[in-house]
Amino acid sequence: MPSIHNAKIRRDEALEDWRHQLGLLEGLRTNSPQWQKQWGIIEAARDRYDRAAMHYLDLLSGAEPPKHGAA
Repeated sequence: MPSIHNAKIRRDEALEDWRHQLGLLEGLRTNSPQWQKQWGIIEAARDRYDRAAMHYLDLLSGAEPPKHGAA
């Protein structure tokens, strides 16, 4: 089982990546192919952050983390 500290690091790294990807959107023309591609990357980064944050909070609260593929 990963430590709380490691889970916090993964959460923080995911947040940093999400913010970085949002910054790359700046300057792209709205709805251009490049903008749409970057938006998809941003959504994936947000999903990674959400999962990392949920896992971190589960560890803090002592809850059982969900199994892969479970909703």
